[in-house]
Amino acid sequence: MTEQDEILADLWEVGEEKPAGLLEAGARVLPWAFEEGTGAFLYWLARPGQQPDEWTVLYNEGRGPLWEHHDMGCLAFLLAVLTGTAETEYFGYLYEVLKPTEHRFVTADQTLGASRH
Repeated sequence: MTEQDEILADLWEVGEEKPAGLLEAGARVLPWAFEEGTGAFLYWLARPGQQPDEWTVLYNEGRGPLWEHHDMGCLAFLLAVLTGTAETEYFGYLYEVLKPTEHRFVTADQTLGASRH
């Protein structure tokens, strides 16, 4: 999170435009996912006075100034991407790649083989 904060601060300092949601005093972004190989990140947009379950999703293409706001939480966003119903310029291809009729969730521990004690 600290590294992303510094990267974004540097970009905004040299004149890259902030997404509209971050113009509100006290608003911030918290990274929660990235797209390996592209530099793209998914962020929660945390606004003052909001609880975490009210945070919405911001996508930044990573190697460019474009941001995409999704007025929903991350679970609803991921479901929309996986079912092909997300209104997005960036993730449309994923539906074609991930078209199976059944999706499953695997924790990071399960994926990485970590054991719980």
